[in-house]
Amino acid sequence: MALLDSQQILEYVRGIDQVWLLPDFANAFKSVIGSPTDRWTMLQFVQTGRIRASNLAFKEANTTYTVSIVSELIKDRMNSFYWIVGSDVLNDFTKWRDFQKLSKMIQFLVVPRKDFPIRSLPSGFKRVEGNLMMSNVSSTLIRERIKKGMPIKGLVFPEVEEYIKTNNLYK
Repeated sequence: MALLDSQQILEYVRGIDQVWLLPDFANAFKSVIGSPTDRWTMLQFVQTGRIRASNLAFKEANTTYTVSIVSELIKDRMNSFYWIVGSDVLNDFTKWRDFQKLSKMIQFLVVPRKDFPIRSLPSGFKRVEGNLMMSNVSSTLIRERIKKGMPIKGLVFPEVEEYIKTNNLYK
């Protein structure tokens, strides 16, 4: 989830106090580029008072399944949790482990993404409404630009850009 999405969730969804960014240790559908340590370190640079990083998905050094993370989160009865996704994941949701169970466990908030119109939503999903800025900037796009030697200034925080350069990542 992009930082822009996180900020817009805080602005447009009533009752949300914080957005947690939870990097996968390993993703079930695609290779994770970059070590868990590098990805965790870069997330430290983007935290604000209300946008936080959580290493909950790093507890076990194996594939991260959303249903497992949600099972842990909902044990906390003092807080309400939502799972935030971009509209680009809607077509693949039925491929997620225990997707039918998952959509009953937690409310999904869907952020519209450029080039991925929301035609319909599964049960348990709610579209984020508001005067949203939609973008096609993704971590994949940023890594591709780095690989081609193109600038990423303005696409990531300056500290993240410096970390990527210093550690020679994504080349």
